[in-house]
Amino acid sequence: MFSILVVTSTALFGLLYLLRRRQESFCITIQGIHLNVKRGRPPQALLSHCQQLVQDARTLRGTIRGVKRGGGVILSCSRSIPASYRQDIRLFWQNQPQPG
Repeated sequence: MFSILVVTSTALFGLLYLLRRRQESFCITIQGIHLNVKRGRPPQALLSHCQQLVQDARTLRGTIRGVKRGGGVILSCSRSIPASYRQDIRLFWQNQPQPG
């Protein structure tokens, strides 16, 4: 009985992980002074802005994901990025022209 529960839970988590990855437009990881695009093609303006923040802070770690919602893309920043930097990134993103 327990093994069925474990297998079912693992399959559900795997499915949810795949569905979430499918909704991602891009994924950027930040480690110290390094910015790395893991998936997708983020806008160059966002990459430049993040690079500037990384150069200023030098200790940031985390991920920034562009998630497809409706007709646009919203940002999702990991909690390991300080709140002030997350807010700065989101405000920058909101001021960018959206395609469509």
